[in-house]
Order: sequence, then C-alpha cells, then structure tokens
Amino acid sequence: MKKLWLPALILLFVLAACGSEKKQVEETEIEQEVTKNESETVQVASLVDTRLQEPEEETTCEMCNMKVYMKDHDMGVFSAQAIKEDGTIAFYDDIGCLLNAEVANEEKNEKFVRDFVSKDWAKIEDVTIIKTELKSPMNWGYIYFVDKAEADKYMQENSKAYVEELQKIKDDALERRKKMMQKKAEDEKDASGSMHSDEMNQEGHGH
Repeated sequence: MKKLWLPALILLFVLAACGSEKKQVEETEIEQEVTKNESETVQVASLVDTRLQEPEEETTCEMCNMKVYMKDHDMGVFSAQAIKEDGTIAFYDDIGCLLNAEVANEEKNEKFVRDFVSKDWAKIEDVTIIKTELKSPMNWGYIYFVDKAEADKYMQENSKAYVEELQKIKDDALERRKKMMQKKAEDEKDASGSMHSDEMNQEGHGH
C-alpha cells in the first residue's frame, strides 16, 4: 500500500511543478505583451505635438492664400502646417507651399503633414512620401504614411504610385517658384511697357 502512495505523491509534485512553470511562462508572456503595447503607445504618442492645431472653415494658405481644407474634407489629407520658431502656427493647402514658405520668409520651421490613413498630423521627416495621380489643391499629388506597410500596400494597389524623397520635392518646389517669379516679372514688365506706350500715344495725340 505504501508503495502505491509513493508514486502517486511524486506524480502530484511533478504536476504541481509543471503547473507552476506554465503559469510563470504565461505571466512572462503577458508582461512582454504589456511592455510591447506600452512601447507602441509611446511611439504613437511621440508623433503627436500638443502645439498642433486644426484649420477652420475660413483658413487660407499662408503662401498662396487659397483655401486650406479641413480634416473631414476629401482634400483635407493634403493640408499641411508648420510650427514656426516663435511658436506661431501657419497652414498650407499643399506641400509645395509648405516648403516654399521657408525660403520666401527665410524661416526654419517644424513641418507637419497628414497621415493618409488616420489623417492625424505627423512630422514630415517621420513619414513615407508617396507620389500619386491624385489631384491635390496645387497639383502636387503627394500623400503621406506613418506606417511603411500601409505605404507599400497603397503602391501595390496603385501601380503608378512611388516613393519620393523630401529633398526632390523641395528642389521641384523651388524650381516651380522660380519659374512663377520669372513669369510674374515678365508680366509686370510687359504691363509697364504697355502703359508707357499708351502714355506716349496719348501725348502724341495731344500735340
């Protein structure tokens, strides 16, 4: 009888030890998952800046004076904003205006764009920039993804979409601005020449 009890007792100890070990493993896994979630929360939270604001219905682009679309509008995904060195906020209707404003105003700003999926603000240095065939307010057609996997998915579903570097967009924006300024100067010159010609004609008629 004693011989029967001994194996049973050993078996109970073994089972108890296994149960304790399993519980410890489960607790470790739970702790790891919590740590992972906390890490992800911190990462997401770091993308949010409490100084950021939302454009209102009457908000216009600081650079071109066109309408800046609100978050819930289809065009709102292209809107951008900058936090200037003095802490003030400026809104832009498209990325070209955001980039050119620094050059025009001789500023160095913190630049933010909207994530294409959530439409939440994100630092332009933290996103994947995708060139698309979408029509944006100033015809740049760029959208932005905080999650690289979402950017890859978009490109898989849209064969003509591709990743673009921020520097390339800056260069293109400056080139477009340069051409616009040249055209403006030429138009003003033509207008001035036309006025001068009209004045000469009027003087001629007067004599």
